[in-house]
Amino acid sequence: MAESALTLFKNVYSTILLIFSVVIVMGLIFTEQTKMSMDVHPALAFFVLWGLILWLGMVEGGQASLVGLAPINFELYKDSHPTTYI
Repeated sequence: MAESALTLFKNVYSTILLIFSVVIVMGLIFTEQTKMSMDVHPALAFFVLWGLILWLGMVEGGQASLVGLAPINFELYKDSHPTTYI
């Protein structure tokens, strides 16, 4: 029970910190207190920032997949996934 309570606390605390950080950064962007939002419209800075964050997430996910799949026996998927078979 103590471990699950600690995990719940860490998850809630991390989520609160994430929301706080996003609010601060978005506030700075829309009040034009960042270099990019000073140079271009804040809405463009907003979409560029979130586009890059999504792109980074996809790249990191792909890298994790490559590392995690390295020890897998590829012969198991030869018939079910012929396009991806190496």
